Amino acid sequence: MAQILNSDTRSAAARRSAFEIRMDILRVAAEGCTKPTLIMYQSNTSWIVLRKNLEALIAAGFMIESAVGSRTAYSITDRGVGVLRAYRNLVYLTSS
Repeated sequence: MAQILNSDTRSAAARRSAFEIRMDILRVAAEGCTKPTLIMYQSNTSWIVLRKNLEALIAAGFMIESAVGSRTAYSITDRGVGVLRAYRNLVYLTSS
């Protein structure tokens, strides 16, 4: 019984918050991925989660959506780069 509780607690603790997912999406976009499917795979999200978070990131001004032919491309804005840089700095400062 205790083993079952420990495994449930461990998996719940391993989940990312919505904020962490958004930072992963920004990171992937900052690394040059523009295609939504690649962003989805590299940020380890589902399609539904990706769409929801892309909408939030665009609404906040951290990413932009553009049409490339018949496809949609996403890129990080300067404001998004600043947020990602601040997040990385905060993670660095709290992990040391």
